[in-house]
Amino acid sequence: MEQAAVALMIDRGYENVSVEDIAAAAGIGRTTFFRYFGSKSGVIWLEFDATIERLADVLEASADADDVLGSVRTAVLESTRLAVFSSDVWLERFQLLDTTPDLHAGAQARWEQWRLPIESFVANRAADHVDHYVPMVVAAACHAVFVAELRHWRNRDSERIDLLTRLDAHLGNVLSHLDGLFG
Repeated sequence: MEQAAVALMIDRGYENVSVEDIAAAAGIGRTTFFRYFGSKSGVIWLEFDATIERLADVLEASADADDVLGSVRTAVLESTRLAVFSSDVWLERFQLLDTTPDLHAGAQARWEQWRLPIESFVANRAADHVDHYVPMVVAAACHAVFVAELRHWRNRDSERIDLLTRLDAHLGNVLSHLDGLFG
């Protein structure tokens, strides 16, 4: 059902697809659609929310408290890897949320939720070693690299593994510049 919905939205434009269109394409009724998704936008947000949960879980499980930035880098990479390989349309969802005005307000709130686990992790693991602004700076930097790489993928239509390789390299570069804040 999610593949049919995302394919329709990309083909016709998000605003030109109704719940009825999605249900018909998936061969289900409206009631069944609403059992899985609370709204049309729920097709986009369900996996996004799961990605945020995975990010928080990987950070929580991180045992490398001495390397805070390395743990953050690993968590962003691992949660992204799980997301892009667990769904055939995860990246296409990003394309929709990044290019559809109707989704921008929800996207802003979701991106804030995405940054929070990183902020909390950095604040909890490095509280004695960093100034109050550092957790937010680290989360914002990771977010910027993450979105930049997703947009690069969207504009180049490269392989999923290429996205992860670039994300790893660019997170490493940016986070190495922030390492001086942990002193």
